[in-house]
Amino acid sequence: MGSRKSKFILYSVLIVVIILTSIIYRMKFYKPYSDNNQNLPPELRNKTIVRLWMKKSIISPIRSYQIEKFNEENKDNIYIIFTEYKEDYYNALRTTLATKKYAPDIFEYGYTDLMKNDQVASLKDIGFNTKSVDSSNIVTYKNMFLGVKLMETNAKMIWNKEIFKEAGLDPNKPPKTYEELIDYSLKIKEKFPNITPFAFPIGEYEDMKISIGEPSVNEGSIYTSFWDYKKGTYNFNHAKDILNVYKEMYSKNLLAKDFASKSRNQMRSEFYRGDIAMMISTYEDRGYFSNILPLNFEMGIQDIIQTGDNPNVYYYVTNSNFLVANKYAISDKKKREAIKEVYDYMVSEDVNKEVMESRNALPLNVKTTKIENDIYSEYGDVSKFKNETYDPTLFLSRDSAYEIGLIVDAIKGNDSVDDVINKLNDKYKYYYNFAVDKENFNFKYYKK
Repeated sequence: MGSRKSKFILYSVLIVVIILTSIIYRMKFYKPYSDNNQNLPPELRNKTIVRLWMKKSIISPIRSYQIEKFNEENKDNIYIIFTEYKEDYYNALRTTLATKKYAPDIFEYGYTDLMKNDQVASLKDIGFNTKSVDSSNIVTYKNMFLGVKLMETNAKMIWNKEIFKEAGLDPNKPPKTYEELIDYSLKIKEKFPNITPFAFPIGEYEDMKISIGEPSVNEGSIYTSFWDYKKGTYNFNHAKDILNVYKEMYSKNLLAKDFASKSRNQMRSEFYRGDIAMMISTYEDRGYFSNILPLNFEMGIQDIIQTGDNPNVYYYVTNSNFLVANKYAISDKKKREAIKEVYDYMVSEDVNKEVMESRNALPLNVKTTKIENDIYSEYGDVSKFKNETYDPTLFLSRDSAYEIGLIVDAIKGNDSVDDVINKLNDKYKYYYNFAVDKENFNFKYYKK
């Protein structure tokens, strides 16, 4: 008995040592990247330093240029020290914000605990003029204006016009209904047995919104997350039609057998090689097919086919690409004014036009999404797209892998569509109740 107790104490001590070592390591690791108040060059010591953190992305080179431009042209003695994280971003935020040392002043949104722990300032707190942007671009947490969206993702359906021609289809007349989509796919499969007639992404939560939610939003007053913004509940019953379509297509070998494991990058490459005839495509493909993987065939682009009889409305699906301010950092008036100026710069028309011109991302704070001499201009047609203004899903504790697994089971026929829908409804009821009971979340702010 004494031996067991000794072992337990030894293991406990070892665990504590490991945790302390990890904390010390992380602090030392983050310090050289984030401690901008020590060892500054002489020319920066009298400036107001604003530390800006963002996740590394395809537009990182543009962001670096924009920050450099601000630092060169700013007349208010403000200097941005810009840090990008490819990995470990969330741990970096947690560690630095918890200790209030070496933390960013402005940073790309990370996770809901930031609001629960009162670590994020509102737009009002930093003095930002919310009337200077489209109100639907503002993200709210309960009744707090949290941040302004910088970029979004929309989705379109694309097709290989050469494959259409060779399969006896009119390359300029894509399918307009899911019945036609299945008919077109059967003809393509008959002509080209080794080509995948239709593909869609489903590996991540955002993919689920794109491939399941976007086709279904006209079934009711729902967003791509299946949040009913009029009733204030989640309702996956509206996913029944699209799941049955995909299930039929899978059973007829019109989808790839391993469709669930394919990333957007894999799908993009297969479409480029001519191995996919039609697919649901996201805005980032515009940049790849324009700049990185130029297609050697003509491509058609149209809005995604939708179920339901209501007028076609589409939604942006990301909702999480926005900047927030560190509440601790704004306690100093001079620093707060500098943070506001940097925030104003990041949402300004000129800065976002530069992002738009790259064709790699879809900024929201621009007057037009059209680009001159753009052969894939349909990606920029967002006239039918809206923000999911009243969607609370971003702030819920969820299990995306479980949800995606259910969707895949329904499509593959491993579980019935009705059973999967019931399980999704039950799971989201659990998320809802957990948010109310354990996290003091109030859904009343998310009803239209």
